[in-house]
Amino acid sequence: MPVQNEQNPRALGRVLLTGGTGMVGSSVLSALLDADSASEVISLGRRPSGRQHHKLTEVTFAAFGDAEAITPHVAGVDTVFHCLATYSSRVSREAYEEITVDWLGALLHACETASPSMTFCLFSAQGARPDGGGMSFALKVKGKAETALFKSNIARKFAFRPGYIAPSGSRDGWKLADYLFVPVQRLIPSIGLTSNELALSMLKTATNDPRHSAVLENGDMRTLLD
Repeated sequence: MPVQNEQNPRALGRVLLTGGTGMVGSSVLSALLDADSASEVISLGRRPSGRQHHKLTEVTFAAFGDAEAITPHVAGVDTVFHCLATYSSRVSREAYEEITVDWLGALLHACETASPSMTFCLFSAQGARPDGGGMSFALKVKGKAETALFKSNIARKFAFRPGYIAPSGSRDGWKLADYLFVPVQRLIPSIGLTSNELALSMLKTATNDPRHSAVLENGDMRTLLD
């Protein structure tokens, strides 16, 4: 159960976002640009979103496995939303683990070096476990990523494990499963969240949760939307 302290919310401040052009990352980016407590948003990604906003700085970046190259971009950052992810079905197992675990490890090392007092929010998956367990290869890898986060010296760290994520907005990029599950999710919201709802729950946790470390399951995030 999430614990919220809305009496004295924490400012998001200077924010670093990864994966800002993905389904979840684009929803987080929109929420950040609308958030008064986010003073600046640095979007570090493999391609630009094309958005224009006075708070937004987009950096086209490919060296995600190089902590030294990442460090200048996290200096002075207050909050990180790490939404960079890929589907395990689209890449090899080696590439999936590199993107999910190794790239995260480089980012965490850069954050520990430049801004260890920050808040770090990790987009994970339902069924992942921080002990590296899980019912599939992808979930085991997600578990390894959570392990790396919670072993880090970063001051505040949260992992988010949504169920089914229904795309918000247009149908551009929908998968076959989305045409099947989006209507079901609308009828039975408890099975997951929309990408916009996930983004909102991540921002609420970063600003209002008094804990230093927590895993938020799908139900916990839905509670934050009430």
